[in-house]
Amino acid sequence: MSGLAWDAERRQATELCRIVCESAAVTVSAFPTGNGMRLQLVSERSGASTLLDATVLEALCHLTPGDAAEIVRARTEDRRPPGDAGDGAR
Repeated sequence: MSGLAWDAERRQATELCRIVCESAAVTVSAFPTGNGMRLQLVSERSGASTLLDATVLEALCHLTPGDAAEIVRARTEDRRPPGDAGDGAR
């Protein structure tokens, strides 16, 4: 096979680490693609995964703690059961 062609069978993630806290566990791996290396994140709880390239990682480096908290807050609100306003009222 030509060095220019991408061999999909050789594409294997290399696990780098596992990040765990009281509410989440994520496996972090390096994942080669035809367009270069990506960081693969896999949620152990939900099985959801994403591949992040250097451009996305660079943008994440500029998040303030408040920006990061807002992303978590928005994602948490997406998972609320229907009818749950999140304000503690019943």
